[in-house]
Amino acid sequence: MARWLGIDWGGRRVGVALSDQEGRMAYGYCTIDVAKQDPVTEIARICDDEDVKNIVLGLPLRSDNDQESETAKSVRAFAESLGAKARIPIHFEDERFTSFAAEQDLKAAGWKPGKDSKALVDKAAAKVLLQDFLDKLPREAAP
Repeated sequence: MARWLGIDWGGRRVGVALSDQEGRMAYGYCTIDVAKQDPVTEIARICDDEDVKNIVLGLPLRSDNDQESETAKSVRAFAESLGAKARIPIHFEDERFTSFAAEQDLKAAGWKPGKDSKALVDKAAAKVLLQDFLDKLPREAAP
């Protein structure tokens, strides 16, 4: 299997998660501040440094009808730029409720909201998104 990278895209911050080498477990990696770093360049660098073979990008869908939201256009444009730079496959995953699930996971671990809360939640949301995707992948049968 290969290492995967998950992205919780946002206009201000981009949460990033990585999988283990086997592509089974996700963990939070970093949060990119869009005002300070170009997320396309930074994510392409991470992919090179960490030997990432696939990217999973959160796609915002509407809760009322499962259609793509207005923000999805920006996410797809980001995916196009990232795909051209990183040159590895990009897969989309429904990102609805990932931030809520991330907050619940963090609270269960004793986290208390504070100054850097949004950045931590974005990174944790990328982890939730990536783990949801990895859990759906078919696995080879055990011997």
